[in-house]
Amino acid sequence: MRRDLEDIIAGCHRIAPDVPLALTSNAVGLAHRAHGLRDAGLTRINISLDTVDRDHFARLTRRDRLDSVLAGIRAAKTVGFTRVKVNAVLMPETLDGAADLLQWCLDEGVELRFIEEMPLDADGEWARANMVTAQRLLEVLGARFTLTEAPREDPSAPAERWSVDGGPATVGIIASVTRSFCSDCDRTRLTAEGTVRSCLFSDRETDLRAAVRGGATDEELAALWRGAMWNKWAGHGIDAADFVPPERSMGAIGG
Repeated sequence: MRRDLEDIIAGCHRIAPDVPLALTSNAVGLAHRAHGLRDAGLTRINISLDTVDRDHFARLTRRDRLDSVLAGIRAAKTVGFTRVKVNAVLMPETLDGAADLLQWCLDEGVELRFIEEMPLDADGEWARANMVTAQRLLEVLGARFTLTEAPREDPSAPAERWSVDGGPATVGIIASVTRSFCSDCDRTRLTAEGTVRSCLFSDRETDLRAAVRGGATDEELAALWRGAMWNKWAGHGIDAADFVPPERSMGAIGG
């Protein structure tokens, strides 16, 4: 949506040329910008896509733009991004098409990761009893593919990996709710507003933007960020009786 996105990425690349830069996109219009983004210094791209059924896609997104999305994914591959990943949120209405989505990704040579639906929806309607679990997904995919658990590339990576039909292709599952990986999580998130969240499900934030505007040094900023990390919760507590979903949705958190 930003016409100067390539300029922003190029500026980040100039400042830190050895740091990989990744972007998450719905891929609408990506086909026209993939080359420019790659030339600007973008190294990886994640695409949000829940179904490859055109009618279903239109109902979910309220836009008949599946062709544009698929073209964007193919363009990202063509221009040479090191990794192109597709992220799909597990929902009851998309479960029947999960195997078709995996087959499409296998045919296109892109990596697919399914994500359990988390209590971060803007409508606040998430309910543990209504979500599709990783186990249910494995049962559905297992009816069509042979899945074998594969080791995680990084012990702290959020996605479980499963080889498909003997490999080398894999599918990932991020089961934040039913198979929490809190004990291994080393992630923090810098929001679009310049605050650090050490856990997506916590409303506790550390304000770095105010510190920057107040003249804080890099060392002082690093200390603030380390403090946020060291104060990470032991676990998100979704299954606890007193769990309260965070006030802000994923879209509002950003980052």
